[in-house]
Amino acid sequence: MILNKKFLKALFPVICFIFFSAGSITAAEMTDNIKKGISKMTLNRLDDALTYFQRELTSNPRNGLASFYIGELYYRKADFSKALEYYQKAIETEPDNAAFNLGAGSAYLAAGQIDRATEQFQRVINNAVGTYEAERAKQMLSKINSTGRDKEIVEKWQNAEKNVQVERIVEKQPETPSAGPMQAQIVSVEALVKDARFGPETKRKEASRNLFNFSSSQLEPYLSQFISQMDKEKNEDVRKNILLVIGKTQTKQAVDYLFKVLEGPDYLFDTKMVALQGLSETLSPEAAERLKNILDKMVSSKLKMREEAKGKIETIEKRIDDLESQKFVIKNDIAKLQTQQQTISNKLNMQPAAEAGFAQPPGFAPPEAPGAEKPVETLSPEQIKELRAQLRTLENDIKTKEARIARLEKQVEALKTEKTKYEQLLVKRYSTGTVKVLGVERRASVETPEQVPPGAPPEMPVLQPSVQTSFVQAGSEEEQEQSLALSIIRILGRIGRPEHLSVIERAWEEYRANSFELDYGLVRAQLGSYEYIEKLVSRLQDDYPSDPGEVYFRAEIVKVIGNYLSKHENQDYAELLGYLAESDPNQVVKVAANQALSKIKTKEADKPAQRT
Repeated sequence: MILNKKFLKALFPVICFIFFSAGSITAAEMTDNIKKGISKMTLNRLDDALTYFQRELTSNPRNGLASFYIGELYYRKADFSKALEYYQKAIETEPDNAAFNLGAGSAYLAAGQIDRATEQFQRVINNAVGTYEAERAKQMLSKINSTGRDKEIVEKWQNAEKNVQVERIVEKQPETPSAGPMQAQIVSVEALVKDARFGPETKRKEASRNLFNFSSSQLEPYLSQFISQMDKEKNEDVRKNILLVIGKTQTKQAVDYLFKVLEGPDYLFDTKMVALQGLSETLSPEAAERLKNILDKMVSSKLKMREEAKGKIETIEKRIDDLESQKFVIKNDIAKLQTQQQTISNKLNMQPAAEAGFAQPPGFAPPEAPGAEKPVETLSPEQIKELRAQLRTLENDIKTKEARIARLEKQVEALKTEKTKYEQLLVKRYSTGTVKVLGVERRASVETPEQVPPGAPPEMPVLQPSVQTSFVQAGSEEEQEQSLALSIIRILGRIGRPEHLSVIERAWEEYRANSFELDYGLVRAQLGSYEYIEKLVSRLQDDYPSDPGEVYFRAEIVKVIGNYLSKHENQDYAELLGYLAESDPNQVVKVAANQALSKIKTKEADKPAQRT
């Protein structure tokens, strides 16, 4: 998709204003709804962003940050009266917040209320000395004094007015021989829906991908068509794109369908992961409970599979023992037959050559048995003939029994192969490499020791003797299953219901990954178990890695530290939060640290009242 360069240029200062403003917001809570709303704003998905901010305001009317960002959205839509209404609501929660007052001043100025704008800007300058907002307010006042109207505000209003009319997206069309260079063309949502349903494979892929750029309100009328297409579509990439589009509509019907995919036995695990991604933005307590049940069933299915495999192995071992017993009996029979065969052969070998039917050389005398007092008994031709017939019968019997043993050995080998297959099902497969969890890659930071006792990698609980460990092969269905399980664990941690911990612990025993261990520690801390708190604190003092999810990961760690300090005293951790609130390079972490400190101060202030 190609976006207009002028539009991006106009959008950039607004985005910067949003994120810089967040640095001064210390009391309002940076919840998941707020984070998702900001993310949608950076992509210019204003309707989607508004949905998240309104959802937060419904559940928490005193969250000034939600009101502030709704004001920002209406400002960008050029609805300055609405923008001012929400800026004022934000100010009611935090009267001296510099970002909130700066937003109100900008709205007053855009509406032509110069005196009120001047009053708001002056308030920011007086109450937030040395901050970005104060410097910005000074610039605004300077322009008001010199021109009577802030030219930059006018430009912002003009850009916002244009944004009101934007209900279409710009799509890069496939190059055709007659089209010449690629050109951007305007495409409606209805046209893309048709392309996604009826176009050739390449067009279906592109159209289904571009549909995600529309708002939930634009996509919702086509929801039944998307669900119908999922049952018919053969291309897996198109199916995954459509799943994301279904999830974006955020309706009950969409949620139910995505859960149907997650719970269905006929979908591959990577497709289920896409369904989970579609659900992750619209989770409710009911949805969280359903996710917990899915995770529990995954673990129970693994355990049941192992029990069934153990039963199969026992049956196979009994069958192998039976076949080995048969082989033993037949080998004894062969040994007896071979003894008889040797006795007859000896008798025939002791006969004179003439009696045995052979011509004797001149002067030949029959041999005597060694140590025998009498010459060897001479057999008649009939006796010799009978012995030879017995010898042939014995040879045939031996060959028949040897063939029987060969067949039994093949059966034993086949059973051993089948046994190995079931033994593999008993192996817990732990990943020591890279795992993908909701689109974020986690790479192991430490190497596995050269010698690891079977079933007990570092810091891994001791397993039952009947269960060994192995490692997940990259790209396998096992890896996809592991990614899904770890992703659900991560989501359940964010929701923070301690009663889910037992299910999460069982799942971790089945699907653990070395590179995800700190994430698991964060989940435990989010649910009130702080065994990993030192490692989590240590992560905050590491250099920022290239992982795009690192910022929010650290913000969640900061929140956990705040919760920990509400129950335990630790001066070092409190000072670390203070340092992050002032000096962390990322505004999201700064805001999280300020929120954590604010909660701690509130708790400390409440202590005397509680004693009284």
